[in-house]
Amino acid sequence: MQGYDELRQDVIDAGLCTICGACAGVCPRGSIEMHIADYETDDPEPILKGECKPCGVCYAVCPGRDVPLADLDGYVFGRKRNPDTEPLGIYRQCLKTTTPSRWVRSGASTGGTATALMTYALNADIIDAALIVGRDQEHPWRARPFIATSAAEVQRGARSVMEMVPVNALLSEAVLKHGHTRVGVVGLPCQIHGLRKLQLHGKPPKIAKAVQFCIGLFCNSTIYFRGAEHLLKEVGNIPSLSDIQALDYRAGEWPGQMMVLTTDGKIRFVAAKSTYGTFFSAANYRRDRCLNCIDFSAELADISVGDIFQLRNTPNPRWSATIVRTPIGEQLIDGAAEAGLLAIEPHDPTQILGSGYGWEMSKHASMARLLERKRFGWPVPDFQYPLSIQIVQREFSFNQR
Repeated sequence: MQGYDELRQDVIDAGLCTICGACAGVCPRGSIEMHIADYETDDPEPILKGECKPCGVCYAVCPGRDVPLADLDGYVFGRKRNPDTEPLGIYRQCLKTTTPSRWVRSGASTGGTATALMTYALNADIIDAALIVGRDQEHPWRARPFIATSAAEVQRGARSVMEMVPVNALLSEAVLKHGHTRVGVVGLPCQIHGLRKLQLHGKPPKIAKAVQFCIGLFCNSTIYFRGAEHLLKEVGNIPSLSDIQALDYRAGEWPGQMMVLTTDGKIRFVAAKSTYGTFFSAANYRRDRCLNCIDFSAELADISVGDIFQLRNTPNPRWSATIVRTPIGEQLIDGAAEAGLLAIEPHDPTQILGSGYGWEMSKHASMARLLERKRFGWPVPDFQYPLSIQIVQREFSFNQR
């Protein structure tokens, strides 16, 4: 049985930890926690806070070193994908969605789709708790995961966060401590990987059974928080992060801009999304493990959601590309639409391949990097499917304002 020692040796110290938090969220003894030593610079890290009696659970659910996509496709969808003809993974529908509520939409990064879906799931009694991300009250320049049990609490998670937040770490707290038996999760692709591995192995059974669905967010990478700190201090002219009362990565009109409210009551513009996105990428503040991920569109989620950059010249660009992958995903979409929480239209899936640079980064750049790292014998995650760079003819579209 592998325990925390093997997890640290094979994943954490090898640079393969995704910071998803699954190991902390499933440890039967509660011996693993996601720890941040310094909120100004450090990223969360799984540490051993108690005794480990190796049971294999944390190692089995970890998506850092091993992401058996073929096995997980079989578990979730009943078949393996064809990588040549299904570049976005397996799905049933491709839509564009937005919430009719201007208040919800204005508070969201894109169309408010994830917020609307979680609101519907709670109101319809499909789940009794949602695991999402919000701002840290004690350190408002950072984000943290939290458990939402009402629509009002879901609204607190309606913004993009650039840093990695260990959402899965709350699984045990939500299910075992608070007694929630039906949980929905909003997460990034790597966090969905951990959830699906949890369900595939069925251990711990109470937690595995409690996860009713997961909504995945498109993601080309998260950043080391040192990059955000550097941008805030050097470009935003904020002497100390402790001067920050509130931080928003996507404030104002879509696609948004980084804005900060400081303790002196001033609102400070830091950078437009297109600017800080380029800054984080060009300066290479993207997390190294993210550079080794080939899943941009959360291919194992029940519903995947992300921006549509081709809509930049329309009256309302706040629409989300929404990939519906499973029966529970269709139930959520249809129910939210019938409840008046979502507006739905068909969407061309080929546009997702060229909208922004996420698919290009994951399916081409990360593939190339993985092949090179394997050639040199460096640690790489195993995605089970053969690594190959698939050529798809398309046009790039990315908002630059």
